[in-house]
Amino acid sequence: MIKIGIVEDNAQLAKDIQDKLALGEDMTVLWEEKDGATALKALDKGEIPDVILMDITMPVMDGIEATRLAKEKYPNLKILMLTVMDDEKKLFEALKAGASGYLLKEVKPHLLINAIDDVLEGGLPLSPSLASMALNYLKSKPKVQENLPPEMEKLSKREQEVLQWLKKGMSVRQIGEQLFISDKTVRKHLEHIYEKLQVHSGREAIVKGGL
Repeated sequence: MIKIGIVEDNAQLAKDIQDKLALGEDMTVLWEEKDGATALKALDKGEIPDVILMDITMPVMDGIEATRLAKEKYPNLKILMLTVMDDEKKLFEALKAGASGYLLKEVKPHLLINAIDDVLEGGLPLSPSLASMALNYLKSKPKVQENLPPEMEKLSKREQEVLQWLKKGMSVRQIGEQLFISDKTVRKHLEHIYEKLQVHSGREAIVKGGL
C-alpha cells in the first residue's frame, strides 16, 4: 500500500482529497494534519508516508516552509503540493523548497492518483497551466559548473548561484526575485563573495571566479 499524508486546513477539501484517493486500489491515508507545524510533528514521531499532499496557504506554518523544513530532515521524502494557487511565484518557491510536484486541487481523481505514482518513480508532475512556466524557469536557470575553478570552490553553493546570475547581467533586485530572497540578502552574499575572492566589484569577481 502507498501511504499518504494529507496537510490541509479546510475540512471539506481534505475530505474531497480522501474521496479521490479512495478510487485508487493501493493507497491509504496514514495521517491528516491541518497545518505545516503539526505535519512536521507527525513526521518526527516516525510516521513517514510515501507521499505528502501539501496545501500552501495554512495557519501557523504554510506549506512551502513546511516542505523546506521537512526536506532538510527527510531529504528522500516526496511532497506533492496540492493547492488552489495557480501562481508562478508560488510554484517556483515550492520547487526550490524541494517539492516533487505541483497540482491544483481541481485535479481529477485519476490524474491525482497518476501523479502520486509519477512522484514515486522520480517524476515531477505539474498542472498543465503551470508546466510551461516551470520549463521556462528551468531553462533560464544558470548551470553551476561541475569542475569549478579553485577560486569558485571558496564560495558556498548559494554564493555561486548569485555570481552566476550576476554574470548574466542581473541586478540585485532581479537576483533576489530569481532566488526568492531579499535585496539585503543578495547584497550580503555579494559582500561575502568579494571578501572570499579578495575583489572589489562584481566584474572582478566574475573574472577571478573564471566565469
